[in-house]
Amino acid sequence: MKAAVTGGTGFIGGRLVEELVSRGHAVTCLVRDTSNVVTLKELGVRLLHGDLGNPDSLRRLPGGADVVFHVAAMVSDWGPREDFFEYNVEATRALLSASSASGVKRFVYMSSSTVVWQSDFRSVHDLVDIDETFPYRDKYNDSYNASKAEAERLVVGYNGMSGLETAVIRPSNVWGAGDTVILPRVAGAARKGILFPMGSGKRTVTPCHVDNLARAMILAAESPSAPGNIYFINDGVKIGYMEFLTKQLRAAGIEWKPGFSIPYKLAYSVAAVMEALFKLAGSKKPPVLTRFAVAALAGSRSYSIDKARRELGYEPSVPLDEGMARLADWVKLLGGTDELLKF
Repeated sequence: MKAAVTGGTGFIGGRLVEELVSRGHAVTCLVRDTSNVVTLKELGVRLLHGDLGNPDSLRRLPGGADVVFHVAAMVSDWGPREDFFEYNVEATRALLSASSASGVKRFVYMSSSTVVWQSDFRSVHDLVDIDETFPYRDKYNDSYNASKAEAERLVVGYNGMSGLETAVIRPSNVWGAGDTVILPRVAGAARKGILFPMGSGKRTVTPCHVDNLARAMILAAESPSAPGNIYFINDGVKIGYMEFLTKQLRAAGIEWKPGFSIPYKLAYSVAAVMEALFKLAGSKKPPVLTRFAVAALAGSRSYSIDKARRELGYEPSVPLDEGMARLADWVKLLGGTDELLKF
C-alpha cells in the first residue's frame, strides 16, 4: 500500500505512520515547515511540505497514493469559527477532490465521537452505549464539533465519486504514551488544584488507546465493508471518567482525588460568561473554563464498537492496564511529571 497521511507529526497521526511503516507500507506525510520531522525522517517517510491552509499542497499530496488518511485538523475549544471551517471543512473538501482526481482508492477520515454531543444550560449529553445510527445534533454551540460534523457529511457523501471509497472513524477519549496535548493540560490542572468533577461526577466513558486507533484506521483502509460507513472506535471498556482520569494522572506521577463536584449549571454559566468576556477582549488564548470543557467533564458517553468488530474485524489489542503501564514508562523516559508539564 502507498499511503498519504496528514497529521503525521501529531500524537495520533504519528502512531499511525509508525504502524504503516512497520507493515511495510510506503508513506508520504504532509508536514508544516515548522514541524519536528526527526521521527518521520528516521522512519524513512517521504515528506511533502504544506498545511491544511495551503491548497496546492493538498492537491499534490494524494498523487500516487492508494489510500489517504486524513488525520490533521484544527482541534481546540477556542478560536474563530471561520478558521475551524477553513481547516476542518474546506481542507477536507479540497483533499477529497484531489484524491478523487488522483485515482486514490480509499479515503479514511478521522473524526471524533464528540460530533454527537449535546449540551446547553439546561442539560448535558448522557450517551450510553450508542451506535452509529445516533443522529447529529440539530445545533452546535462550539465551532469544532460543528466543523467536524460538516466534514463527516462531506466524506460520506463523496463515497463512490470517481471510484473513491470513503470511511469515517470516530474515536473517543484518545490516550496513551506520546500525548503531549491533552494529558499535559489535564495534569497541569490537577497539579494546580483546579481539576474538579462537574455535574453528577458519576459519568462513564469509553477511552481509546492510540495503538488501538491506529490499527482500526488501517482496517478501515483495507476492509471491503468500510466504504460509505462511520465507525466508533474505542478500547471496548466502559469506565467511570473520574476513575479513568485518576489512573492516567497516577501514571503521569500525580496522585489526585476527584473531590467535590461542581453543579453543572453553575459550571456552564461560569464558562459562558468567561467565553463572552474573552471574546470581547479579542483574546487568542482560551479561558480557563469553556463550555466544551464543562461538557467533557460533566457528560456521560459510551459508544458501541459492535459495528467495527462485525464489519472491520476490529478488536482492541491494548488493554487498559497495559496502556497505563506504557504511559507511566513514557513519562519516566521524558524525565518525569515536570517534563510532561512543559509541553
